[in-house]
Amino acid sequence: MPTGELRPQPPYRQMELNPHAGGETLLSPERAREQAEKLRQQAELLEQQRLQAELQGRELEQNNIRKARFNDELNRTGTSIHNAVRRIERELESMSKEQQELELVCDCFKHHLQILSALQPERWSTESVGEHLREAQLTLDRADNDFCEAYAYGHKYRHTDVLLNRPGETAERKLTWKSLKGEMARGLAFHLPLFVLILISWIIYILVTTP
Repeated sequence: MPTGELRPQPPYRQMELNPHAGGETLLSPERAREQAEKLRQQAELLEQQRLQAELQGRELEQNNIRKARFNDELNRTGTSIHNAVRRIERELESMSKEQQELELVCDCFKHHLQILSALQPERWSTESVGEHLREAQLTLDRADNDFCEAYAYGHKYRHTDVLLNRPGETAERKLTWKSLKGEMARGLAFHLPLFVLILISWIIYILVTTP
């Protein structure tokens, strides 16, 4: 073999001598630091995104809890107001119905007053007094019947006691807890001295008769 002929280099030697072999480029220290810095920045960005996602998740959960509480309070308040409105409407309807009935009673009484005021017995002539009396008595009976009937149904009104007792009659006193306590207090104040006197007499009797 001729001495000057170059021998082919082994594959590992060719790779060592040719840094571009195999299609790869060896990184310089500066390039490696740049890539490491990029990786670090990407890691920080991912961590920030993770923390932000966790924060948004907690805020969403808290908002859902607040929304549920608000919805419960909304339903409770709305239901209470709705029930109050219905009660007020029923009360107003009842009051309006009683007012209409009382207006009819008042108009009826006014009508009877006009008729009774027009009778004027002192102006009846002696010849026709009998006929006038018969007609006037019927008129008076109708007025008295309507008057009694109105007061007979006066207890059905819940919003007024105007028809419970007839004018001139003594109103019946309703028994209430306040009035009952007042009566008991007055009774105790009246009988307390007598009770104390009896108690003292009994104690003196026991002391005298006891050996």
